[in-house]
Amino acid sequence: MEMELFEGIIHEFRAFIDGLPSRRTWEEELQSVWPGGGHRSVVMREDLGCELGSPEMESVSCILWTGKQNLVKNGCITLVGPDFTEAAGHGLPFGKIVLAGVDGFDEENTYDRHRDLDLLRYDLDLKGFMIRAVSQHQKEWCRISADALRSGFSAQTLASSLMALFRAKDYVQSMEVILITSSPGDVRALREIVAPAARIIAAMDKMAIELETDCETCDYQDVCGDAEQLKAMRKTLQGKNREAYHA
Repeated sequence: MEMELFEGIIHEFRAFIDGLPSRRTWEEELQSVWPGGGHRSVVMREDLGCELGSPEMESVSCILWTGKQNLVKNGCITLVGPDFTEAAGHGLPFGKIVLAGVDGFDEENTYDRHRDLDLLRYDLDLKGFMIRAVSQHQKEWCRISADALRSGFSAQTLASSLMALFRAKDYVQSMEVILITSSPGDVRALREIVAPAARIIAAMDKMAIELETDCETCDYQDVCGDAEQLKAMRKTLQGKNREAYHA
């Protein structure tokens, strides 16, 4: 059975984005020419050009996937707010939503595939760009060097590079990235919309780690009660955990 855990969140998120003013859109850069950093990109404060989602600013980062390809505007990058090159010398709130149209997600593989996609951000290797910290609470804190901004490092650069990593996965069929830098209020509103996704992901984590799950005392009863797919996943993961335990 194809897993479909985030459809309602995607619809609500889409309505929110469509209601925001000053949106800009670009097509994905299919052949990015931005140089790599040799997996050693470190942006010190004295080299800083722009900071995204620092602890002093609002931040939210979330991956939403769906098997319904019509929910994803393939190849589309949307920015709400100033581009990085327009905010040189300043910090920006940072909202980042990655929408992936996927194929073949079921109760056997969904947890592993979601983790695989979530870790892709650490594979970004862009000269002058650094993910300084990522928490477990849908936040992302990044730095861009002044040299990178002068060379034109933009929202389109970042989103296109991220899309390329996702497209390398054979189960990813379409990609869309939405970035929000407009205001702390917009990012906070976005956080409220995607917060249920964090609970779904946390429920999957709990299912994958625990050998037995007591549903009567679980903190995620509300999530699993509303998603038949999560119930099926729980049974599958419990079976796999038992097999591993007795092996």
